[in-house]
Amino acid sequence: MASPALAVDQNTAFLPFQIIAQTVDESLTDKVDDNLTNVLLLNNFQMLDREEAEELVDYTKWPPDTAALDSIAKVTGLDSVAAGSVTIIGSQISIDVKVYDVLNPENPRYFFKEAGSMAELELIIGQVMDEVIAYAERDQLIGRIAPDGNARIDSGAILRKIQSKAGDTYDPAILRDDLKAIYSMGYFDDVQIDVTDGDTGKVVTFRVVEKPAISSVSFSGIDELDDDDVTEVITIKENSILNPARVNEAAAAIETLYKSKGYYNTTVTPNISYPTPETAAVRFVVEEGKKIYIKEISFEGNDSFDSDDLEDVLETKTKWFLSWLTEAGLLDRGKLEQDSARIVAFYHNNGYLEARVGEPVITQEEEWLYIKFIIEEGPRFKVGTVNLEGDLISEKEVFLSMLAIRSEEYLSRKTLRDDILRIQDYYSEQGYAFAEARPKMDISESGSRVDITLSVDRGDLVYISRIAIRGNTRTRDNVIRRELEIEEGGVFNTKGIRDSNRNLQRLNFFEEVNITPEPALDPSKMNVSVDIKEKSTGQFSIGAGYSSVDNLILMG
Repeated sequence: MASPALAVDQNTAFLPFQIIAQTVDESLTDKVDDNLTNVLLLNNFQMLDREEAEELVDYTKWPPDTAALDSIAKVTGLDSVAAGSVTIIGSQISIDVKVYDVLNPENPRYFFKEAGSMAELELIIGQVMDEVIAYAERDQLIGRIAPDGNARIDSGAILRKIQSKAGDTYDPAILRDDLKAIYSMGYFDDVQIDVTDGDTGKVVTFRVVEKPAISSVSFSGIDELDDDDVTEVITIKENSILNPARVNEAAAAIETLYKSKGYYNTTVTPNISYPTPETAAVRFVVEEGKKIYIKEISFEGNDSFDSDDLEDVLETKTKWFLSWLTEAGLLDRGKLEQDSARIVAFYHNNGYLEARVGEPVITQEEEWLYIKFIIEEGPRFKVGTVNLEGDLISEKEVFLSMLAIRSEEYLSRKTLRDDILRIQDYYSEQGYAFAEARPKMDISESGSRVDITLSVDRGDLVYISRIAIRGNTRTRDNVIRRELEIEEGGVFNTKGIRDSNRNLQRLNFFEEVNITPEPALDPSKMNVSVDIKEKSTGQFSIGAGYSSVDNLILMG
């Protein structure tokens, strides 16, 4: 049935059905009228009251004659009349409906549905009336909508960009928005709307003129980088539709690539030519300029730490005499963002839990770059009381002895994080693979101290379901399994996994050993994957290292 959201102004009078059956009683009449009324109400339409209809139409002479149609039109003020009948013969039901144009009653539109039982009465009334309404309101509904003129752009891709759909109310304002949406795809030089009348409603056609296809993509002025490196960062390709916005994006991507290599003044100008009306040649003209390095990194707001201390945590560096080899001093925006996070972490690990760092300020002066980090340090917090609660599987003192944060004067997020991992690892060694320790931090009334409580949830005890060994072609499974400190059906144990890895490495049979826990279908179980890479036959290794204690060390 049609949705109320698609309802339009009613322009058709709907007469109650004539009922043809062996027995027509009040119950059957009410049932048919109620079903028709409900279907029409879903579309915000109304059925003419049966008593009123019987005053206008002689139901013994069906269908209504021209005089009756004129009377209905005058009373209702509507342009069309829908008159139908329900015929019931045994268990068979059929519905016939004619829609009359009061100005041309000799040529009505006919609709028909049938069903095999009375249980389907409401269904077929709904089906036939959906068709009747679509036809009667065809001047106000979209019957069909499609693009035309698109040879390379898929019609589905175009239709997914618009709001209007077949069956929707015809709304010129929405169609204008649809036109803009199609044009904004960037693939068309022109988009026009063509609207004609059809049997089921307005036929809306978006007539498009596609942009040319890209016949070639080339570069000029590239000396310091490889063409292949530049090609990798652009999204436009040969034989794709020309999209000027995408071309500009590609030029910007090339400039970004150059900036990441230190060529901060590089400009890229896209030129588009048209060898034929159907094709376009794109050429990117590159002016590389010279490499620009970072001359100075400064900090603002760092009252508690020297700039040298902060600069030590940065990956971004200023230029020095080996920059030609190490690329130190070149600006990498990705690294710069990470450096902001590193400064925040540095402060958080030194008690400044509310420290913030703004976006780095980059200034260019002639051939040099200057970078400034603006810092808000906030207050410094000391470590207060440290406690544990929850599912403790050992005495509290055992856990407290593990916590390095207790010996810290100032709160350090890194130290606290390491302590949490240490406790969770202790639980994992006892088979509680999913244990969690959550910190609760309360600032004291003085505002200078933080009290810490670690709340432990041990979770369920986890067992090892299956141990899968992969990658061994010469070494038998039993040789590997006897080195494992874990077993199928046993309690999960992270220490056993570490010891197993160490044992396999000591065999000196393998180049790589990776033992990885993996979730099983049963949440109380884990699978363990042992992935190995065997050494080649006859392979040996030798290496050398230097220790200030042991001097030269040979390894073989």
